[in-house]
Amino acid sequence: MVDTVDAYVVLNQVPGIGPLRVAQLLSLYGTPEAILAAAEAELARVPGIGGKLAAALAGWRQVCDPAAERRLADRAGVSIVTRASPDYPELLAQIHDPPLCLYVRGSVEALRRCAHGIAVVGSRHTTAYGVQMAEHLALGAVYAGWPVVSGLARGIDTVVHEAVLKANGCTVAVLGSGLGVIYPQENVPLARRIAEQGGALVSEFPMQFHPDKRTFPMRNRIISGLTLGTLVVEAGATSGSLITASQAADQGRQVFAVPGRVDSPQSRGCHALIKDGAKLVEAFQDIAEEFGRLPGLPAPAALPAPSATAAQPQSPVAVLELSALEETLLSFLAASETGIDELVRAAGAPAAEVLGALLRLEMRHLVRQLPGRRVARIGLQAVL
Repeated sequence: MVDTVDAYVVLNQVPGIGPLRVAQLLSLYGTPEAILAAAEAELARVPGIGGKLAAALAGWRQVCDPAAERRLADRAGVSIVTRASPDYPELLAQIHDPPLCLYVRGSVEALRRCAHGIAVVGSRHTTAYGVQMAEHLALGAVYAGWPVVSGLARGIDTVVHEAVLKANGCTVAVLGSGLGVIYPQENVPLARRIAEQGGALVSEFPMQFHPDKRTFPMRNRIISGLTLGTLVVEAGATSGSLITASQAADQGRQVFAVPGRVDSPQSRGCHALIKDGAKLVEAFQDIAEEFGRLPGLPAPAALPAPSATAAQPQSPVAVLELSALEETLLSFLAASETGIDELVRAAGAPAAEVLGALLRLEMRHLVRQLPGRRVARIGLQAVL
């Protein structure tokens, strides 16, 4: 007798039975266990199933060993989250064809946090500008406390994951292979660090499943489905990241794109997205403002009404009622730019708190984020 997790593991492996057919069968049988217990003749009468798929379902023991699959996952430190689990990501459950199983190595909590996160993807063939913007925007996401989802691919995906880890943020990598067959192989050390530093590796494929051309578009719908929106940093006219953007739009999620040089082939995909309605992004603030929220940022303070008895007008900084840490950071920031790592050391506060304070200052137009993990103070006239 199989339990619910075993049943989903089997349904995820039976050839030809995908999420949509399983959803249809669940509407008839109620549970995945009941589907596997149904007679072949009965299954064959279900519209859209037919004799071949009914035979595959009824004979699942010939091709699937859920106990062995779960032992393999356990040995690798991988959790299997099914559609019936309370840990299944809420946004992903809302897409047209949500995966039956998610194999997760690392933090399952990081997976849940993606409901308040952003997907960042781009070309495998990068330019210096694309790398710079990917790092810049990934760091902005960490400032804001947003998890960042990408695909562990060469190029922009790798840059994004690395930048988030360097800033002690949370990143989730969705793979187009099983978690026992990390692809590409050169990113195995990166994958390990993601799982060890509070993030997660995710796949819908069985542990030893090898990638092919079909698995990456399937992977892309999970990248976009986990998050509030998808940002394309750099993409050629035929880049696979455009598939992720298209799937995000189909899922009702916001699509963002970074503009580039008009004569660069690696900008054509992003420019096409912008022409089609994607929001142009220059800084992470553009994304945060689109959703009308910024974790930890209080509503802007109202300017006091003019008073005839007031001896001195308040300065804009005083009106904003900065925290002690924010005031400390401003005191360290001269007119010239300063490295973020240097600020963390000087402030003597945890890096996450410093990053959050810097973002709040940026949203109040008191500092600006610069490429290369640097920030600079803006003159007070900028807030008047």
